[in-house]
Amino acid sequence: MLQKIFAAMPLRLIMFLYMSVLITSCVQDKNKLPEDSKEYHLKLFRFEQDLFEIKPEQMPEGLELLKDKYGSFFDLFAFQITRLGSRDSVQMNQNFITFVSDTNFRAVYNECYKRFPDFKEEQMGLEKAFSRYAELFPENSIPNIVTLLSVFSYPIVVDSANLGIGLDMYMGQDNKYYFTLEPPLPLFLRRKMSKEYIVSDAMKGWLESDYAIDESRAKMVDMMVSQGRVLCALDEILPDVHDTLKSGYSLSQLEWCKSNESKIWSFFIENKLLFSDDPNLLQKYVNDGPTTNGFPQESPGNIGKFAGWMIVKSYLNKHKDVSIKTLMEEKDLMKVFQQSKYKPSK
Repeated sequence: MLQKIFAAMPLRLIMFLYMSVLITSCVQDKNKLPEDSKEYHLKLFRFEQDLFEIKPEQMPEGLELLKDKYGSFFDLFAFQITRLGSRDSVQMNQNFITFVSDTNFRAVYNECYKRFPDFKEEQMGLEKAFSRYAELFPENSIPNIVTLLSVFSYPIVVDSANLGIGLDMYMGQDNKYYFTLEPPLPLFLRRKMSKEYIVSDAMKGWLESDYAIDESRAKMVDMMVSQGRVLCALDEILPDVHDTLKSGYSLSQLEWCKSNESKIWSFFIENKLLFSDDPNLLQKYVNDGPTTNGFPQESPGNIGKFAGWMIVKSYLNKHKDVSIKTLMEEKDLMKVFQQSKYKPSK
């Protein structure tokens, strides 16, 4: 469940990943779903607005107010996302003054505010999704939603009580700022940096923070099934959201996968990849990319995710009594694979 979040460097994209960090305190108490109601209202906090509204001369007092309001999320932002934090309070104060005074970051903040002035549309989508999530996982906590400027590092950050959304990662694939980064962002990443991905990315990040596997010990099939069951959970949580937004594939890539399902599966079988734990092979077939090594250019990156999706769908079709909650809590992913009896038709 616990994954290490890597420190972000200003104006550089390190990895477009969904990282989770377990932090003990929170902005406020976790949200609770009323027992007699399926309607839900999430608590929304605009961290980036609270931060950039602090004037440089008000910074010492302003930082204390941020710490009091955001608790551990402030530490996550200061020490791990941006590295602005310091044990030396004077130095940290100066770091934050430099950050909010920087013309580039302030311009990015203004762009975020322009595109997300109230976040109402996204909040409504998240509230609808978390209402369904609470029905599927009644014992799980519901997070506060915290928007932030992640210095082009993380679309989604998760701690024990908060789901952070880096608005600067969702400004539209052709946003001018994405072309100023070094190294330049490839199209396969920029294509998913639009606001319509926010809800599905957020729910994916929250699910992965609760049900992550130990990737250092995982085999190819474990990774495939792990990613596949998250997508099946998203099918239940976001029934009206298109598969392209849940999977991250383009429409043409998704259609290619469906048309070539048996060929994809044959490739993994014939090349004896399913039980490999070689990091280089895992990188090729279950990590993101413009396309997948060994497949036509029309294929998506992380083609193993599609195979895993189909495996888990087959498993659920054969085990109607298994709930999504039980599926996500299953530790033996090899069992899911074996009992799926997955064999796509040619």
